[in-house]
Amino acid sequence: MSIHQLLKFAAITALFSSVQCQNATTFEYGFLLPSGTRIIHGSGSFVRDAYPPELNIPATLRILNPGHTVDPMTPSWSGSMGIVEFNTTVRMPRHVHLAAKKHGKGQRLVAERITVIGGVAVTEQAGKLFVVPPNSMVIAAAGVPHAWTAAPPGIDFQALGLSGDEKLLSTGKFTAVFEYEDNTGFYATAQTDVIKKAEDYVAATDLQSIRIPGLSIEELKKRARWVWGREARKL
Repeated sequence: MSIHQLLKFAAITALFSSVQCQNATTFEYGFLLPSGTRIIHGSGSFVRDAYPPELNIPATLRILNPGHTVDPMTPSWSGSMGIVEFNTTVRMPRHVHLAAKKHGKGQRLVAERITVIGGVAVTEQAGKLFVVPPNSMVIAAAGVPHAWTAAPPGIDFQALGLSGDEKLLSTGKFTAVFEYEDNTGFYATAQTDVIKKAEDYVAATDLQSIRIPGLSIEELKKRARWVWGREARKL
């Protein structure tokens, strides 16, 4: 490749990235629950070509969150990040996350974000159940009691009228990629309402009683809200 071609390639890439980044910063991501939790999926995420058309590289980039610099309402993530494999036997107890105050003594409530990949999840957010499809992000706001498990196998999203032309069948498992706003731990609670301040947190010791329930498909149809695109609706 000649110097002229390299310079042309660099100019095209820079212009493409600049335009696409500007579009991504003004996009409205997902939808907000009354609890403060934000859910991003499908049309609620910003989708673009990963590379300029001139390069003929067929890759798609899906942006689920623009980050704190662009959106000050998004936490600045500085806690640990990792992966948890879920199936229907992994039913997490309800909990929140606390971290040391940045200044002074005491604790503060912190947020967590979960990216759902490789399957369908069920999450409880402030006492409400949601069925979450893959390639979604759920940002549990600070103080929102939450829990997770995998959706039972055999849910046909297309048959339920949720996914349009897209075929999606749950398999009874999913992978959660988690990240915390700050260094934190697992603070179990029986509380379902949003906790406004750390001092209002009440610890729970009977973890079995606060595990997210294992629900059948029929029970989820009756009790849960189903996420697709920019909404979570009852069936």
